Amino acid sequence: MTDTADGSYVSAPRAARLDALLPVLLLATYFTASFALRLLRGGDLGSDEAEQIRLAHALQLGYGDQPPLYNWLFYCFGKVFGVSVDTLAFLKNATLLVSCIFLGLAARKVVGARDTAWIAVLGLLSLPAIFLLSQRDLTHSVGTFAAVAFFLYVLALMAERPSTGNYALLGTAAGVGFLAKYNFAIIPVATVVALLLEPGMRRLILNWRLAVTIAIGLAVAGPHVYWVMTHLDAATGDTLTKMRGVASHEAPVQLVAAWQLLASIVKCSALTLAILAVVYRGHIRTILAASSEWTRVIGRMLLISMFLVFVIMLAVDATMMRPKWISIFFVAFPLYLAFKVDAAGVQVPGATGKLMALVGAVIFISLGVVFAESFH
Repeated sequence: MTDTADGSYVSAPRAARLDALLPVLLLATYFTASFALRLLRGGDLGSDEAEQIRLAHALQLGYGDQPPLYNWLFYCFGKVFGVSVDTLAFLKNATLLVSCIFLGLAARKVVGARDTAWIAVLGLLSLPAIFLLSQRDLTHSVGTFAAVAFFLYVLALMAERPSTGNYALLGTAAGVGFLAKYNFAIIPVATVVALLLEPGMRRLILNWRLAVTIAIGLAVAGPHVYWVMTHLDAATGDTLTKMRGVASHEAPVQLVAAWQLLASIVKCSALTLAILAVVYRGHIRTILAASSEWTRVIGRMLLISMFLVFVIMLAVDATMMRPKWISIFFVAFPLYLAFKVDAAGVQVPGATGKLMALVGAVIFISLGVVFAESFH
């Protein structure tokens, strides 16, 4: 039995169910509040939102320097609910919620404790690209967050049961991810290398079914790839211009690129890591030192992704890297931390509640700041 605030008692199973519902309530409250406050902010559109409204009149294979997946989603929602700020806000918050769900499902496929799986979900909410940038103006990146979370879930599903159907599903996830954001293409490459480097999971790549994954992925992304090849300047020109920057630098381009990337990595990950360190203080060294198949695979995926981003920066002489441009790769970071805690076998009483309190404070304060900014 568990003592409650009014002196009464509830059974341990019931208390466990109540504890399990609290993170769900936090998610429901946050995304409902995000939707409501966006409506209260009115019709002032950010650049990404304005683009969605402008391009919602027709389905096309491509629309410009961003892949079309989110445009297609908004077109479909607009046909059902009308093209409006309401629809924009609903689609964005629903997509972010889907990201949380798939990342949670990916964690549950691997970790033993449900409380540990919540680290992935609540950690996702603590990423600046989620709680701040998404609430300001992101659209295509929001769709990619869901695509990455779905890809990670299917990867865990395929590792558990390497059937032809799951390999096909992974190909679908990869194709959908490319249609959401071009730099998503780095993730499947990083995944293949990371799995090959892990002896116990190498079998997933050295399997004839991988051909099914590749075929399905190409089939899903193929029509848009054809559009990109026939509209190369429209698809890539603006992005490359932004990455090259406009300011001159006395330092070598390579050094500037490395500094820009490192600074963006810190901005993407520092807050999430700091929150985990507070919740698990006294255990953080044990957690960071812990290792398992999945911590090594996800960790290598992150490292390889950042290395490939750096190579691309050098190839195009990029001297600019904004955190939002690499934010999609850090969807895997909270999952990595959840796997680390699981591998360490660390259990801290009330850890989920502490994590909820800290993340809740961050996301709701940020929501209030974004709302206040809209009136200035």
